[in-house]
Amino acid sequence: MFTPVGNLLGRLPRRSKLSGAINALLVIRAFDEVLVQVCQDLPKTKIGAVHAKSFKDGVLEVQCAGLMVSELSMRSGELIRALNSRLGKKIIVRVKFKS
Repeated sequence: MFTPVGNLLGRLPRRSKLSGAINALLVIRAFDEVLVQVCQDLPKTKIGAVHAKSFKDGVLEVQCAGLMVSELSMRSGELIRALNSRLGKKIIVRVKFKS
């Protein structure tokens, strides 16, 4: 029988490394969805080149090219609000963009 990943989070111990890995997976997946919504005015080729790399201690690291770093940095507040809203709680505190 299949149990959704989101349902497992409540059952794991708070200090479990598995819990952190599942949170990171959920954040990275949510970032891909939210990025398309928040940046719908940007070309799809530019959005396709943006990838969430890691999530730890409230900081999401995102890999992107050149000018996209500046563009996404300006939109970081909106991205954080949309991500936390999608996830249902304040998990993301900061987003670091790297080229």
